[in-house]
Amino acid sequence: MMGYGFGYQGMMSGGAGIFMSVIWLVFIIDLVLLGVWLWKQINK
Repeated sequence: MMGYGFGYQGMMSGGAGIFMSVIWLVFIIDLVLLGVWLWKQINK
């Protein structure tokens, strides 16, 4: 999934690639935070 994301970004030019990078970064951080929150809920 990650390889596809970066390959897709590479095809895009300039600003769009940076925009995609930011979206991917936010998406990954969001998943990590969700995972931590769920882990805390389970371990209460």
